[in-house]
Amino acid sequence: MFFMRLRRGSKWAMIVVVFAFAFTFLFAGVGSGGSGGDIVQELLGMRGGNPVKSAESDVSKHPNSAKALSALALAYDGADRRGDAINAYEKYLKLKPNDTSVLSQLARLQSEVATLRWNRYQRMQSRLMITYGPLRTDPLATLAGTDSLLGAYSNMLTTQLSSAYNSYTLASKDWEKTSKLYVKAVPATDKFQRANVELQLAQAASSAGDYPVAIKAYEDFMKLVPKDTRVPQVKKILAQLRKVNSSG
Repeated sequence: MFFMRLRRGSKWAMIVVVFAFAFTFLFAGVGSGGSGGDIVQELLGMRGGNPVKSAESDVSKHPNSAKALSALALAYDGADRRGDAINAYEKYLKLKPNDTSVLSQLARLQSEVATLRWNRYQRMQSRLMITYGPLRTDPLATLAGTDSLLGAYSNMLTTQLSSAYNSYTLASKDWEKTSKLYVKAVPATDKFQRANVELQLAQAASSAGDYPVAIKAYEDFMKLVPKDTRVPQVKKILAQLRKVNSSG
């Protein structure tokens, strides 16, 4: 049964992911820089009308304009169209690959997508546990296990669970890729910003199951800001990551 194998085989990985998510949002401040929605609301107040349609029109007229693509991404972001906003930011970065403000916004959106997909995966896990749970204690487990409708339903949930986990992993890999670019784009002289981006990369890599990259990013964070108040928490996460990585 896929669910049972996955749950046992990825126990430590799940702990690391949950720990990393909690740490980043409580201590690292990922996502606290504000979203494009606030800017779009300002645009609405100044110009009126529909910012998405206006931005789309500008991009159709000037498809290679970084300014137009940035405005379109912000408009999509403000309208909660994450996928479209991500696509617009990715097109922008082909023109200006080292724009740290846009890399920050793109990474934020990708982290939100990864979080949403992780939550969906957990909900599906719960549904499957409810389906299988009673069968383990029900005296009529053998009879219930032969129920064709129950079997079809549990198979459907198992397939959906696998798909949800793969979807979450793909989103995390996109987030990790952007975070790597973000780290490279931050000037080496700006140690504090670099340290914060290393934390973001560490979480993204942990979520994607890329534990060696996550470990190195956490270690780089501590080298950059060894006296930071977050260092003790980072050490705890590192201990968990190293267990996962050593276990293969």
